[in-house]
This record gives sequence, structure tokens and C-alpha cells, in this order.
Amino acid sequence: MQSPAVEPHPRPFLLRAWDAIPVLIRAIVICLVIMLIGGSVSGALMLVNLKMAPAIPVFLPATLIWLWLFWKYLAGRGWPGATSARRSQALRAGQLSAKAWLWALVAGGCGIAGVMGIAFVTYRYATLPQAAYSAPFDVASLPASTLVAMFAAIALTAAVVEEAAFRGYLLSGIQGRYGWTAGIVVVTLLFYLAHLSHAYATLAFLPFFLAHGLLFGWLVYSTRSILPGILLHGVSDFIVLPMQYGVIPSIGEWAFVSQGWLTLVAGIAALFAFRKLARTLTLERSAPNGRHHSECLDILATQAENETESCK
Repeated sequence: MQSPAVEPHPRPFLLRAWDAIPVLIRAIVICLVIMLIGGSVSGALMLVNLKMAPAIPVFLPATLIWLWLFWKYLAGRGWPGATSARRSQALRAGQLSAKAWLWALVAGGCGIAGVMGIAFVTYRYATLPQAAYSAPFDVASLPASTLVAMFAAIALTAAVVEEAAFRGYLLSGIQGRYGWTAGIVVVTLLFYLAHLSHAYATLAFLPFFLAHGLLFGWLVYSTRSILPGILLHGVSDFIVLPMQYGVIPSIGEWAFVSQGWLTLVAGIAALFAFRKLARTLTLERSAPNGRHHSECLDILATQAENETESCK
């Protein structure tokens, strides 16, 4: 005698209503929420600290703790448990082998050097508002240790929050429904629009943002992970921000940089490195039991979007 079939537990109304919203709208809303919450807390920690005790940069360890907690939640920890698998898949934080890490950093590092070369050329020749060169704080009055902590906190926050929001959740949502090309292009354009509040993000900087978005999108496509992009994003911001605000001399004054040679040389090197990265990952994924955890998450993310009930 067969036991009566057990009806599946009905999904909560809010989840069913959320799933009824078009994928693109959902992805954009989640991206904006991640940006708002992640960046606001880090910014508030820095602002309060600089007003009360600027010589003691306790905001840096506080920012590290906040970003770690925020990352854990985005990766699937915490309430509600019903969205844990979705959050983990959307973040796309798959691990890589040591060799894949090496070539991802070489390819991405050469690429970001070329992209930053575009920024330096733009700074040198384009007409930008004076606010583009002004730091959000009076850097001249801050001790060196506080300045280092400030640039580190800004770079870390931008790297973790922006990559999780754009190349993680937003790209996962769009790519799962519309494919990689559409996902990378839309994310790149939205990344530029999200930076229009920055004084330097004029139309003159559009080539920089397009190159930046395509590079980081290509890196995620190649590795199926946002981790290399987070590291490269943070390091590049930490190096460039002090130059932008006049704290250290800018390499944009060098003819090799301002005349576009850095972009050309680094871009060619990046193409060769990306080919090596592709071959490395192809060999690893074709080896017995060689399917990367990140690739499995990519497959699961697509299945979760097409068969939402299977994620429960």
C-alpha cells in the first residue's frame, strides 16, 4: 500500500511575489541595495572616526569587520535560510587553483594597467571639473597613517561591494536569463551610470568605464569567479586614489603613460595572458574530476533561475 503523497510546503507569499518580477528588474534592485548598504556603513564608520579622532584610524579595522560580515551574508549565511542557496550562487565567489589564480592575476593585472592608462590619458587631455581632483576629506590635515587607512578602506569597500553587486549578483541574474554577452554589456553600462555621482565620470571617461567593465566581465567569464576581480579592483584603487587627489606624484605625467603607450603594451600583454588563462582552465576542467566548484555554481545558478522550486 502506497503512502499518500506529501504536498510540497507552499513557498512564502513574498518570495512568490518577488519571483514574479522580471529578472532584469530584480537584479538591478538587488545590486542597488547591496551598493547602498555596503557603502553606507563603511562611509559612516570613516566619517564619524575622522570627525571625532582623525589621528586614530579605528575605522579601518571596523570596516574590515563590517565587510567580512557583509560578505558572509551575501555568500549565503544568515536569515532567511530560504534564500541561502540563491545568495551563494549569485555571488559567484568560486575558488580557483593556484595556477588559475596566477594567470588570472597576470591577465587581469595587465588589463587593469592598460585600463588605468586610459584614465591617466583622460585626466591629462580631457576637460574635467575641478571637483574631480578634490578628495572627499581635507587630506592635507590628516596624518600619514590616517591617509593610508583612508585609502585602504575606500579601496577595500569599493572592491568588495562593487564587485559583489555588479559582477556578482547583477551579472549572475542577467547572464542566467540572457547570456554572457548581454550580461556583461548591461552590467558595464549600469556600472558607468552608477558612478555618475562622481565628478570625474563625465562623457570623457566613458571609454575608461567601458574598458573597465569589459575587462572585469571577461575575467569573471573566464574564471567563473569574482575573487580575482576583487583583489585587482582593490589594489588598483589603492594605488590610483592617492595620485588622483595629489597625495603622491601621478604617473600620468610620464610620457609613456600620457601618450597611451602603457595602455597599448599592457593591453597586448593582457591578451596573451588571457589566452594562457583560458588554456589553463580548459585543461583543468577537462581533467577527470576537474570541474571547478565555480563552474558547478554557475550551472546551479542557471538551474535555480529556470527551476526555482529546485533551489528549495
